[in-house]
Amino acid sequence: MLLPLLRRPAALRGSQIRLDLARASHSSSPAPKVHCYVSESTDPYMNLAFEDWILRTSDPQSYVLYLWRNRPTIVIGRNQNPWKECNLDMMASRDVWLARRTSGGGTVYHDLGNSNYTVVMPRTAFTRNWCAEMVAQALQQMDIPAYVNSRHDVAVDELKISGSAFRLTSKRAFHHGTMLIDADLSRLHGCLLSRNKDAIEAKGVDSVRSRVANLREYSLAIDHSSFCDAVMREFETTLGCSLDEASGSVTRWSGSSADLDSHVHTERKRISHWDWLYGQTPEFVHRFHAHFAWASVFASVAARRGLITSADIGTSSSALEPPVGVRKAFTDIARVLKDARYDRAEIKTRLEPVRADTNSPHVAELVEWVAAQI
Repeated sequence: MLLPLLRRPAALRGSQIRLDLARASHSSSPAPKVHCYVSESTDPYMNLAFEDWILRTSDPQSYVLYLWRNRPTIVIGRNQNPWKECNLDMMASRDVWLARRTSGGGTVYHDLGNSNYTVVMPRTAFTRNWCAEMVAQALQQMDIPAYVNSRHDVAVDELKISGSAFRLTSKRAFHHGTMLIDADLSRLHGCLLSRNKDAIEAKGVDSVRSRVANLREYSLAIDHSSFCDAVMREFETTLGCSLDEASGSVTRWSGSSADLDSHVHTERKRISHWDWLYGQTPEFVHRFHAHFAWASVFASVAARRGLITSADIGTSSSALEPPVGVRKAFTDIARVLKDARYDRAEIKTRLEPVRADTNSPHVAELVEWVAAQI
């Protein structure tokens, strides 16, 4: 249903004032070096690797706009826990990939109904709101009443339409964000609903849940192409520059080998590997329990960088003595889990000898339960 447009919120008017001041400061000095890259690849690892290449190789005083989108992917922040943030089972069943950014912030969902924007700039020019305000202004030019809220997110009607994060280096900075245009919100909510959310105690950053909306609810005309065009035009206006393919200031690339520096391929390989996707996870403890017909059992599994550092499994002190063989299985399970990857397939393999060592149905039930919790 097409919703009515609202009056511009007061928060937006304040943002517009700050944006006008930014424009004025740029107009008083020579136009900075600018470039725009538009990705035609939908590979999340390639797109994130290319973003890193821009950050590392572009002129330290330049401003670079990067517009891109991905196949269905959950993208977590650098210091987040995928087991706590994501429904990994649903992701596997629906062919949703996992990626980890080099920036901080929370978890976001990407698909072809979501567009992404990145602005790479001098470190000294970075502010939390500059990029978000520019994108909000671009949407206003499309008659969408967007504004930047108190959390630095782009929103409409108090509904979040864009999540963003940033990264700072000694000379450069980037601010990147999503834009929900016509994303699959059912899949978004399902993939971000982890069954382990409350069972895992983790260091690092937890996502802040927000109510979200697609821009398609506010405009039937908007799509990836029109959004990119609007942001490109607003980037020009904000910086007092001109972008066009004829002058070479706009580059479209498909992600093919001929288009890319070797750094991009090396970085893509690194960030698509288990060691980055899961092994980058800060320390956490996963606690779970169950009531079996023969006893109530608890387990506590600690991990660091995706590897199990210790495991404790047993019954409460007030519980009845467990069946024959089960107490030994508690010790064996804790032993074989140490140093294992926090990965269900590897844990099943490690637990199989414990199951095979006895004919006890209670041990078999225990082993299946532990493996299923990961």
